[in-house]
This record gives sequence, structure tokens and C-alpha cells, in this order.
Amino acid sequence: MRDREDECAWAFRSMFLAQRVTEITDWQFSGNLPSGNFTEWRFVERGEHAIFASSRVRSFSFFVILAGVVAIMAHTAMPTPIYSIYSKEFGLTTLQVTEVYAIYALGVIAALVAFNSLSNTTGRRPLLMIGLICSVASNLVFLNASSIAFLFAARLLTGLAAGIFMGTATVAAVEVAPQGIAQHSAVWATAANIFGLGLGPVIGGLGTQFLDRPQDDLFLGHLAVIAVLVVLLLMTREPLARSDRVPFSWKGPKPPSGNRLTYAGLTMVGVSGMATLGMLAGLTPHFLSSFSPHASGLAAGLVVGCGFGGSALAQFAFRRLTITRGLVSGVCVMSLGLLVLIAAIFFGSRVLYACAALLAGLGQGLSIARSIQEISLKTSLSERVSAVNLFYVALYTGAAVPVIGLAFIEKSFGLTTAGLAFCLFALAFAAIGVLQLIRAGMWRKEPAVELSEAVKT
Repeated sequence: MRDREDECAWAFRSMFLAQRVTEITDWQFSGNLPSGNFTEWRFVERGEHAIFASSRVRSFSFFVILAGVVAIMAHTAMPTPIYSIYSKEFGLTTLQVTEVYAIYALGVIAALVAFNSLSNTTGRRPLLMIGLICSVASNLVFLNASSIAFLFAARLLTGLAAGIFMGTATVAAVEVAPQGIAQHSAVWATAANIFGLGLGPVIGGLGTQFLDRPQDDLFLGHLAVIAVLVVLLLMTREPLARSDRVPFSWKGPKPPSGNRLTYAGLTMVGVSGMATLGMLAGLTPHFLSSFSPHASGLAAGLVVGCGFGGSALAQFAFRRLTITRGLVSGVCVMSLGLLVLIAAIFFGSRVLYACAALLAGLGQGLSIARSIQEISLKTSLSERVSAVNLFYVALYTGAAVPVIGLAFIEKSFGLTTAGLAFCLFALAFAAIGVLQLIRAGMWRKEPAVELSEAVKT
């Protein structure tokens, strides 16, 4: 085995010197190395130093990071069914409930902008630990909430935690993904984001149905989960080697230097899908109550979970679709969901509303996974975190601003008119994004699906 390792090291070092590679380069060997505990190794070159990283360690780190993403994102949507309780306790209006929901987007944007370059200096893991600390603080504020000001503060902290995990955890998961998963690691990471968003309202709905004090018990339970994740994160492998870290220099997130027209089109399609899921998460309890006065918090949680769950399902079930086909399918299914949503609002049908949530979620999942994959593939290592962060800034701006605007329209013209106007806005935004992709020649390109190549950039 030693001879084989030396042979691999010599071959890699020769190629490294010949090509004068200065960035991270991963060469994967499977099947050629000895069997047993050494069946899967990844040979990683860091400047002049080479190390063998066990696939088991990478797998453990990968799934711990994804578990953290699920837990953090579940926390962002978990309060949705509880807003009815807060409305009664604090006398909140529809507009105030919408503002409480949407303000976490400000925290997301602040985290993505403020911490955009920090992980390239400190490493990924310390920044993820800061995100977990923000989540702990958010839970503590929720547990002591006595007015709407506490809700605003808690949601802002929730957004900070989510923003840190969206950008840094997505990149960390791609970097640490073991062989066999690397090709679809971006799909796993985005699916974990959306799965968490879908799991949160379901847990919140179950809590409102079966717990005496859901506004306390749910956040205590989440605190326990975060405590476990802190311990597990300390046991993971740091994805970014010290030799690859750079001195800190704050930079706002910015688009990649190349393929900007494609990037703009992907962002607009993503904003349309995320705004739709944001509307479902923020206003589903009000829509269901307008359809039927006896709608429960559990029903609202299940419908919202249906949308986000459909998104996660699409990312896993159709992960082998090429980028182009996935985007085309996603936009078509998402548009169909918006049309069904128009019918549901117009006729006041809960069944159509649930079907629309599922279709919109499936379409959004297909499109966002392929968007992240395309951005990761076509962006250099030095620009990747910034490009992914800006993508999420746009998505969560789109998830908050239209929903707040919808609440203002509802105040003047009624919930039905506001809902119909929102659906038309989302359809138009998706159409403009598709036109941008057509102009960029996206549909004519042969899609690259080997995400492991993005790690080698």
C-alpha cells in the first residue's frame, strides 16, 4: 500500500508542478487503492503539503453541516403556525404579523453582507459556530417575549443565524463532500435548506395542536437540538485548510466576474420562487382563515410544509436532471403552481391552495438547485462564497419585500386582490428571468453536471 501511495503522490506532484497550480486541487481515487478501511481516500494538495483525508471523516463532517442547516432553517419557519397565538396575546394586525415574519430577511441580508469574506480568513467552522450562537440567542428572546418588540429582535437573530448558514454552510458542504456525493453536493446543500424550511412549520403546527404552551416548548426543544449540534460541529473537519486562508478584507457580496447575464437570469427565477414560498409561509394562516373560519394552526403548518417539502423532494428526486432540463422543468411547474394559486384564491378552495403550494414548491426546488449548481460550476474558488451570498441576498430580499407589499395592498384592497396581484408579479418576474437566460444562451449550452469539478476550480 505504501508503494501505491508513493506512486500516487509522485504522479500528482509531477502534474502539480507541470501545470503550476496555485489553488486547491482535489484528485479522487476510488477502486485503485487497497480495499478494507482504505477503499476511499481523497488526495488533497495544499501548496507543497499533501495529506490523505479519510472519506469517513468527510462524510461525518458533511452530514453534520447539513443537519445544522436543517435545524437553523427549520427555526426560521417554525413560528408560522404560532403567529395566531402571538396575535391574540399581543393584539397584532395582519400587517404586523407579516412584518414579524419578513424582518428576519433583514437579518439574513445583514449576515450575508457583513460576514461575506470572513470565512475565507477564519475558516468555515468558526463562522458556523457564530450562527449557532445567534440561534441560541433567538430562542432565548422568543422564550421571554412579552411584546412585538421581542418578536422583532428574535426574528432578526434568527435571520442572522440563517444568513450565516446559507452562504458559509452551502460552500462548506460542497468543499467537504465525500466521493460519491461531491457531484450532487450543491443539491444536497440546497435541499437541506428547503427541507428545514418545510420541516419548521410542520413542527410548529404539531406544537400548536398538541402542546399546552407551544410558544415555550418548541423553542426549548430547539435549544436542545442546537446544543447537540455545537458538540458535533466541534468534532467535524474544517473544510478550509490554513494554507488557503487569506488576510481579512471586507467586501460586499458581488456577482461573478463572468457569465453575469446568466447569473442575473438565475437570480430572477430564484427570486420568483422564493417570494412565492415566502408568501405561503407568511400569509397561509390568513388565507386559510378567509376560506374557512375553523382552519387550525396544524392545517396552516402542513400546507406551508407541503410547499417547502415539495421543494426539498424535487431537489432529491430529480437530482440527476441536467441543469438545463431542471431549470426548464422548474420554471414550468412553478408557473403552473402560481396559476393554480390564482384559482385557489379566486374560488376560496383549500384543496386547490394545498395543490398550488406543492406545485410551487416542486418548481422552486428544481430551479434553485440547478441555479446553485450552475453558479458553483462557473465561478472560481475566490469568488464562489461572494456569488452564492449575493444570490441568497437577492432571494431573501425577494422573499420579504413582496410579502410586505402584499400586506399593504391587502389593507387597502382586500386579501383576494392582494393575493392575485402577488401571483401575477411572481409570474412576470420568472418570465423576465427566463428571457435573460435565453439571451445568455443558457438553453444552447451543454450542461456540466460534475459538481466535483467546481471544487477543483
